[in-house]
Amino acid sequence: MRPGPRVLAAASLAVAAAAWLAWLNACATPLRIEPVERRCGPPVTDPDLELARTFAPWLYHEVHARGGRQDVPAPIDFDGNLDGDDNWETFPRCELVPTVYYAHLETATHHFLCYHVFHPRDWEPFDLGLNLTHEGDGENLAVVVDKASLRPVLLFTQAHYRGGAYGGADFAGGDRALRGPFVCIDDAGRPSAEATHAAVFVESKGHGLYGALGRGSRVSIEPDGRARFERQGLVFRPALPDEPVGEPALDAPAPVPYRLESTLAKLWPGVRDGSLVGPGRAFDKTVPYADARVALDLPKFHRGDRFSGPLGSSRGTRPSRSTSTGRRARWGRSSSTPRRATRASSARPPSGRSTTSRIRSRHADLVARA
Repeated sequence: MRPGPRVLAAASLAVAAAAWLAWLNACATPLRIEPVERRCGPPVTDPDLELARTFAPWLYHEVHARGGRQDVPAPIDFDGNLDGDDNWETFPRCELVPTVYYAHLETATHHFLCYHVFHPRDWEPFDLGLNLTHEGDGENLAVVVDKASLRPVLLFTQAHYRGGAYGGADFAGGDRALRGPFVCIDDAGRPSAEATHAAVFVESKGHGLYGALGRGSRVSIEPDGRARFERQGLVFRPALPDEPVGEPALDAPAPVPYRLESTLAKLWPGVRDGSLVGPGRAFDKTVPYADARVALDLPKFHRGDRFSGPLGSSRGTRPSRSTSTGRRARWGRSSSTPRRATRASSARPPSGRSTTSRIRSRHADLVARA
């Protein structure tokens, strides 16, 4: 019996789809083309740098055995420009200098430190052509610090378009459940009740963020600081002042330093005047935000024009995004409830000493203990 027209059409479509997938994957460029160039400049910072460094996370970053270079966090301008449409193409020839972005808000009682982790590629080992990959990938986390104790009391992490918070038993009564506790790491890399660096797990390929103790994490941290990944991984830590930072080997045995760069100083001016929004720029477009006190336009996604499927769109999460719903979430009250946020950095903690002097003293004490 001869096959009917529908069978022949289906077979032709299957052959065409297979050929397209073969072409899509055969066209993959090498992950590194020597000599790689350092095209990014020095990090742009602001007066909150040392505060951000004191509470910056240790990133326990899963890396893929073959494509792991695509799992190294990088500056948004790793290729020397803020054009998101060329990240996929320029990736092989540029050095990936580990970088994390930071921003700071505070109330009379708490610091809110927001960190953004950027990767030039969200990727898969085999491209199925189903919009699984894209250029310009970003995820966010936030650390809430109690000013009286200078201790992190809440950790928020984002995996793709979903976020969740980790905290202690003193948080209760919120409309969302905590994901569980989180652990902090001291400057020597050991878990400690006196530590200030939240431990965060970063998955390979899609780069979602999770508390290292939480569901979704694939790392365990020994009391002596050794990290045991279920697969392969690198540990990234905030660099010391003036410490050299460069692209690591994917089998680096020691924690790798990363730079800190200010979200507000580096990116916000260009968002406000529109120079970083649109085709050939860092962000695809803006969306309006308004509440009782402020109205402004926020970037929607990291810009990109390289996708693995016909329906792709820019979708690397912006530095300011926390959840996909846009709803306000309340995880409950702690023993010292945060008050209204302020943009100024002049508020003093209850002791009367400046936050900066107390942070420096605390940091020096932690280093001495290590």
